[in-house]
Amino acid sequence: MEKIKTNVKGLFLTTDGNAWHKTAKRVLIPTESGKIRFNGKLYDLENLRNQKPILKKTSKKITKVKPTIAELQKQGFFKTIVLGLYLTKSGKAYNVTTNRELKPSQSGNITISGKSYNLAKLILQKFKNFPLNNGKIIFLNGNKRDFDFNNLSYAITSNYKAPTESQIITAIRLYFKVSTGFNRQNIIFKYYLQQIAIVRGFILVRKEKDFFIFVEWLTPGTNNTSKSEVSIKNGFTARNGTNSINKYLSALISDCLLDFENGILSVKDFEQKPLTQSQQIKKANQTLKELGLSTKISLRKSTPKKI
Repeated sequence: MEKIKTNVKGLFLTTDGNAWHKTAKRVLIPTESGKIRFNGKLYDLENLRNQKPILKKTSKKITKVKPTIAELQKQGFFKTIVLGLYLTKSGKAYNVTTNRELKPSQSGNITISGKSYNLAKLILQKFKNFPLNNGKIIFLNGNKRDFDFNNLSYAITSNYKAPTESQIITAIRLYFKVSTGFNRQNIIFKYYLQQIAIVRGFILVRKEKDFFIFVEWLTPGTNNTSKSEVSIKNGFTARNGTNSINKYLSALISDCLLDFENGILSVKDFEQKPLTQSQQIKKANQTLKELGLSTKISLRKSTPKKI
């Protein structure tokens, strides 16, 4: 027998108009005046019959359409090292396994497959090639909810100073002869440094993710390119990038000077200053005289021809 729900909780009507007590599972007999007693109260049966029946709510399940990988890529999502996780450069995270966007917690973490990850560090790893580590994240604009990759950086834990120009030139002289006026503005300054790094195997042994900006700064022909410019070009802050370049430059020069202190390498003499043309003629005449030859070489001044 089908039951129709009324506005009174636990009280139903049968299809033939009788009152039905749900808990007691029985029909309630009305009085002569058409009243029924339910839970200590009287209700007019006719009024209950005239009430608009309450229909059972049927919940319609909404099925989300799972986007394809190609569609996610069109929206700017990129695959990451975490299985099922896709990220955008603006800081959105999407779990393709559960078909839902992931929102970071107040601490900046997202959870996928039961594991918690720092969203900022994943973004830096994906879009700036920074290794995942325990370093502190800084938000450049001060907004800790802005996970755009340009707004994120690791805080500097150590401040590296560049070696002095004198120390660098001393290291260069352990391998090359240079003129007395040689300095960092010389066109082959970085060429010498690069060759030293290659000869010592320094470039081969370094595996850190930020080492590549030092290699780029070291490339000959970039004498006028500052450390800040190289840093910003490669997605670092000027301060962080310069700090990284100084770290590796200091390590290279320190290794060279340590070999010098231990007697493994020695400083080469400065190149002799090239002789002027007059000095070359004088030296040649002296050699001729010592050989007993009367021939004398003289410097001829060229005179302009008359037209």
